[in-house]
Amino acid sequence: MNRKEIKAAIREKRSKMSELLKQVDKTNNLDELNKINRQMNELRSAVDDLEDKLLDTIDDGPGQNEEFRSEKLNQNNEQRGAAPVGQLNVLGTYGIGYGNEVNKRSDTKMPKISEEKMQKYEQRGQVLKDGKVAVFGMDEAEELRAVTIGGGTLVVEKKYSNQLSPTFNEVSSLIDTVNAVPLVGGESYTKGFVVGYGEGDYTGETDDYQDAEPVFDYVSTGKAKITAYAELSDEAIKLPNVAYQAEVAKAVRIALRKKISRQIVLGNGGTNQITGIFNAPANVIPTSGDLTLSSIDENTLDKIVFSHGGDEDVEADAYLILNKDDLAQFAAMRDSSGGKRLYQIEKNGNTGTISSDGAFKIKYIINSACPALTDPDTEAGTYCMIYGMPGAAYELPIFSPMEVVESRDYKFKQGIVCFRGSVWAGGNTAMYKGFTRIKKGA
Repeated sequence: MNRKEIKAAIREKRSKMSELLKQVDKTNNLDELNKINRQMNELRSAVDDLEDKLLDTIDDGPGQNEEFRSEKLNQNNEQRGAAPVGQLNVLGTYGIGYGNEVNKRSDTKMPKISEEKMQKYEQRGQVLKDGKVAVFGMDEAEELRAVTIGGGTLVVEKKYSNQLSPTFNEVSSLIDTVNAVPLVGGESYTKGFVVGYGEGDYTGETDDYQDAEPVFDYVSTGKAKITAYAELSDEAIKLPNVAYQAEVAKAVRIALRKKISRQIVLGNGGTNQITGIFNAPANVIPTSGDLTLSSIDENTLDKIVFSHGGDEDVEADAYLILNKDDLAQFAAMRDSSGGKRLYQIEKNGNTGTISSDGAFKIKYIINSACPALTDPDTEAGTYCMIYGMPGAAYELPIFSPMEVVESRDYKFKQGIVCFRGSVWAGGNTAMYKGFTRIKKGA
């Protein structure tokens, strides 16, 4: 590339950087800001490389290189900008500000502290004295260190990622599959259901009509308060570039969902308890409809599918809710020659499909609250799997919004930030024989 082409490429990339800076003001989404961060770093690196090439094309006349470097530094400072007084420099917070670029190149100079910025620091000091929260932009870190050390950097600064590495999913998708009923402010919820219909019969010309009344019944879902509480040292919150507070608040919400998802399976019912499918009232799931299996073999899936529902239909859109270990046993089944799989499994994280010959596929949901039928320690008579339609057969009334509250008052002296979350919810099976429960045989 010649000088003209290099300059044109530099202008193009600086224009893109300016457009990215404008996008920052339009979003508070951490993922979007991280994306902008990566794009800015790539563009800045590309500009540095292009400017190196441009330096190589400059004649070594007096002052030419120095003039070019000075012009480049001014352009960089204009692109980075400064944070308003008392506000957070969003780019700096997510690692895009000036602080990450100091000492990256040997020709970069430490900026001087202007009178305007000194006034800003003075105002911020007053904010702290008034007992309010003062926010510092990461782009000011190098300037403040310059005041303390007197210019230059004593040690190489450690770099921190602005993202926490996630853990594995701990919430079963079952909670998002059941029928959630918003009843904010409600105190109770009773659900009626049809047990069955009568059947007509032959009747003589002058005889009474045959009785054929439908049979109805009902269940109560109850109301339970589910809570979660967490504490975090304010020292952890100070770690750079990681949204610890947001992550802890998210953890509280996950804890609430995790509990409800397990209780949909195991809940004992009664006062302040959700009623789980394993403990559903006998009037809605008679024990006579339970299926007993001693192991998983080549006929297991067919037995489950054809034992569920009424006498006239093979139900579609049902889910098999099971432990991950039992799903693994389905996957491990082979024919008598030991080569061909007996079950084809398509997996998508917590959900997927399972089929025995490809003729029909059954959807499954993994839920760790289900004991594994294949576990030798699981006792005979224990419910292990569920087959049915959660969206039609299970009601989950939500009596309050899910709230997460942060407080710095309770343990202010210890520097502890507290989070608590709560939700009022109920739950019960609300469809006659809506689920087939599979228990372990002897």
